[in-house]
Amino acid sequence: MAISREELKGRLAALPRLQLASLPTPLEELKRLSAHLAGPQIWVKRDDLTGLAFGGNKIREFEYQIAQAVEQGCDVLVHSAAAQSNQSRQTAAVAAKLGLSAVVVGRDDAHAQTQGNLLLTHLFGAEVDLPAPEEQAQAVAAKMAALTAAGHRPFHTSSDARIFRSVAYVDGALELLAQCEEQGVAPAAIYLCSGAHTHVGLVVAFKALGIDMRVVGISPSPRDDREAAEGHLALARECAAVLGLDLALQAEDFESYAAFVGPDYGVVTPESCEALHLVAQQEGLLLDPSYTSKAMAGLLAHVRAGWWRPDQRLIFLHTGGTPALFAYAKDLGY
Repeated sequence: MAISREELKGRLAALPRLQLASLPTPLEELKRLSAHLAGPQIWVKRDDLTGLAFGGNKIREFEYQIAQAVEQGCDVLVHSAAAQSNQSRQTAAVAAKLGLSAVVVGRDDAHAQTQGNLLLTHLFGAEVDLPAPEEQAQAVAAKMAALTAAGHRPFHTSSDARIFRSVAYVDGALELLAQCEEQGVAPAAIYLCSGAHTHVGLVVAFKALGIDMRVVGISPSPRDDREAAEGHLALARECAAVLGLDLALQAEDFESYAAFVGPDYGVVTPESCEALHLVAQQEGLLLDPSYTSKAMAGLLAHVRAGWWRPDQRLIFLHTGGTPALFAYAKDLGY
């Protein structure tokens, strides 16, 4: 049974939360891009403008997730991913803002130049280690153990209290719905880069409110679409439980496509390169090479394949990540 927005807001308000992001982020029409495509009308939700550390969706997510770390008395934020990880940059920035320590165990990959996200991670004062890719998992496990042995309480922002990242986008969905009503936008679908939590939070919110909204995820990593939907379903049930929601969720509620990844995660494709250039040159809007450009490539492919009528409206959720561009100049043809 659907609940009201006020009731859902009340359930969110009962949870610990930090104030990290500049909210609400703008909802803007991409008029030139829409005209270039001869419809549909495309709008962008600017979660690249969450404020802190060049923004991104993790800043919104960390308001709920890292609130759990603060509640638990953790004193070190840890993250481990690619050298140009957006989440590593945002982890380091939030640690600096909260007066915590940050440790980033990246990897010595093809984009491990000290620029872009990696430069910013250093600037925010994080301890940074870049082991060989095959040694990364062992290195982060050893670092977590060493921190604990030294009397610290480390919190890994990929795994610890991770479900609260989904919870954050339940709140984000409420924000977006209010903006759509204010601006008279009735979207046929929302497109986003779908790792997991942002996508899950949106679907849980719409299900809770009884709103039939199509959320189309484009995966940044190679994966089986059916297995991804099952994984999203498990997270959605966990998210619903945190909020005390009784929802009839199923795997079919999670629409996600891995067809636009290309050879691997973080590898620029001709389609993502075209999408990145097109949006930059039509709208002055920057996408990133690993996530949002591939999501936009998926949206463009679906528009060109006739999925959407010219009179319909689509919202593109821009999840951020633009600092990584500076490490990808050669990949983008410069």
